[in-house]
Amino acid sequence: MHRRTALVLSLAAPSVVRAQGAGYPNRPVRMIVPFAAGTTADAILRMVAAPLGAALGQPFIIENRGGANGTVGLSQALRAPPDGYVLGQGTNSNTAAALYLMRNLPYDPLRDLAIVGGLYVVPTVLIVAPSFPADDVAGFLTTVRAAPGRYAYGHPHATGAAAGASVSAVAGLDMTSVSYASGPQMLNDLLGGQLQVVFTDISSTLPLLRAGRVKVLAISSAARSPVLPDVPTLRELLPRPVEFVGWGGMVAPAGTPRPVLLRLNEEVNRILATPELAAFLRGIGAESLAGPPQAFEGLMRQQIPLWAEALRAARVEPE
Repeated sequence: MHRRTALVLSLAAPSVVRAQGAGYPNRPVRMIVPFAAGTTADAILRMVAAPLGAALGQPFIIENRGGANGTVGLSQALRAPPDGYVLGQGTNSNTAAALYLMRNLPYDPLRDLAIVGGLYVVPTVLIVAPSFPADDVAGFLTTVRAAPGRYAYGHPHATGAAAGASVSAVAGLDMTSVSYASGPQMLNDLLGGQLQVVFTDISSTLPLLRAGRVKVLAISSAARSPVLPDVPTLRELLPRPVEFVGWGGMVAPAGTPRPVLLRLNEEVNRILATPELAAFLRGIGAESLAGPPQAFEGLMRQQIPLWAEALRAARVEPE
């Protein structure tokens, strides 16, 4: 997705940030991950939490609160006092997509959260079980079209749900959508033969792909991934572009003092730029979204109407 590079703006580094945030934190900080342990969002935040705690002199404690496409955990984080001691994770699933996937979203993504900054962007992949009778997208389309209603596609988050629905709509497929609260459980079902098709983020599936335990047919980004250079994009294979990537950033309840947000932003950007984090992100097929708070807010505002249009075109109804 070449457009995203324009969103990674120059880092905000005002000389007053460190002085303004000097008294923070003076006790442990809770970081609520709105997805299960072992997911991409969880892994990235854990890689950030330890060096963040070391830099700021207090532990940053991860708590997993999954459910409802990440809205359960984010809702919990946003109900906390706005003092910087409870942080959350805003993603495309629980902000831009959630506005159109949930009838009664308990928060307003543009009003009820304060932005620390972006963390990552990661594409979605179409994978199938080893037993699936096709090895490429052309064969996949032929197989599914020949058996209307027989196949179901699993997805653990809104990105996978939208990608699956869009591919089905564009290609004229009759597949059942199956939502999973846990990505690892979904992959277990795929390996166990209970599920044949999955749309999920590249990061959570790379170990299985590299071990040859599943087959990857396509990737959702605009350009091919450096970690899977031989895997074609959906844009190359379908008559209309289908491009869904996941993204996430660190957020806090609205009203959190700006000096605290900027102090956190400064340290998170520094950590994302370290060789260790850069290598980790590359290794899981992700890219950094480092930048000032307004860059991540701008991404969210840009993505909201795009998700509205895409979900409407895919005939995804709110629940």
